Amino acid sequence: MQRARELGADACINYRTTPDWGKEAVRLSGSDGVDHVIEVGGAGTFSQSVRACRSNGNIGLIGILAGRETSTEIFSIVPKGLYVHGIYVGSREMFEAMNRALEQNQIHPVVDKIFPFAEAAKAFRHMESGAHFGKIVIEFDR
Repeated sequence: MQRARELGADACINYRTTPDWGKEAVRLSGSDGVDHVIEVGGAGTFSQSVRACRSNGNIGLIGILAGRETSTEIFSIVPKGLYVHGIYVGSREMFEAMNRALEQNQIHPVVDKIFPFAEAAKAFRHMESGAHFGKIVIEFDR
């Protein structure tokens, strides 16, 4: 969380020590919730994302780290008028457009560590450890 603050986060919530983090997000927002949630957990965290959102808020569903199937009470999405959209790996054209936008807007992704291709197995073990913050890069020789 310290690294997130150093990168400009106004507030941080540890989901392990605050399992009801959606409610805490609403409290920290100072209003009826947050504008946007990037949902990486999937089924295991989706209900907290719904709770965290303000009316007419957005949930970008990008991951399923905590499971695929859920018994989430979907009714709360309706009165809040939430927008839920899936984000999936796109085409090469979309990837190139994203990279142009990153460059044009001087956005620099957080890179935890760069591995040469010969150490790809080590990179995957590093990712599996969960000790990283940001992206893990494997460089290919051209």
